Amino acid sequence: MNNGGSGTHGVPLDLAGRVALVTGGGSGIGEAIAHILARAGAIVAVADLVEEAAVRVVDDIAAQGGRATPVRLDVADEASVREGVAHVSAQAGPIRILVNNAATWTIKPFDDTSPAEIERVFGVTVIGAMNVTRAVLSDLCAEPGGRVVNIISDSGRVGEAHMAAYASAKAALVGFTKSLAREVGRQGATVNGVSPGTTVTPGSADFIAQVGGEQKLARAYPLGRLGRPEDIAGAVLFFASPLADWITGQVLSVSGGFTMV
Repeated sequence: MNNGGSGTHGVPLDLAGRVALVTGGGSGIGEAIAHILARAGAIVAVADLVEEAAVRVVDDIAAQGGRATPVRLDVADEASVREGVAHVSAQAGPIRILVNNAATWTIKPFDDTSPAEIERVFGVTVIGAMNVTRAVLSDLCAEPGGRVVNIISDSGRVGEAHMAAYASAKAALVGFTKSLAREVGRQGATVNGVSPGTTVTPGSADFIAQVGGEQKLARAYPLGRLGRPEDIAGAVLFFASPLADWITGQVLSVSGGFTMV
């Protein structure tokens, strides 16, 4: 364990020299994760379907003294994933930290949700995470210390009206997290999940508006507010760091106390 650390008093949060791939890194929670990993010293590959968004985040990280590289990645397309991962490896080196954050959703009653919409949600959220994980798994398991952090959702743990496809996809991601953790543990790799409650991002704006707005929704949260992307990023940094060396197969709810199960 590296006890140098970017934290104070030798707290081991130093990720210096480790290459981290963050999918969906061009905005919202993924952007915050990319920034915090870079501040901890990682070389961050910011992957996004929209290349311009990834480039913007990379430029912001570089302006703050961090190291990052952009990559266009369609996680639902296996060929795009292979090409993107090869590009990252050539540019930065073997990937040792993977954050599966990319997802998509639809907000409507289940009766109105088409099979094509369901397939799209599962294709990005579940199959996408599996595609990227498969592409980087040999690097992650090449030596002890590989990390996979899957971004779940508390909708996948407790359910959410009008989001049946998304909640089901996130529940499947819980099963993937736990199963893969059992599979790769002997290689010294860990696999964990961070499960946000409602977090204020550009992507969640429609959902928050549909349920009455941020102030109304926040009344249901014991800590009195909705999540911020930085709240989720902090939990990801913990799982990516040496502090979590002996933690695997776990799903941590980061929800301001909204879900306590």
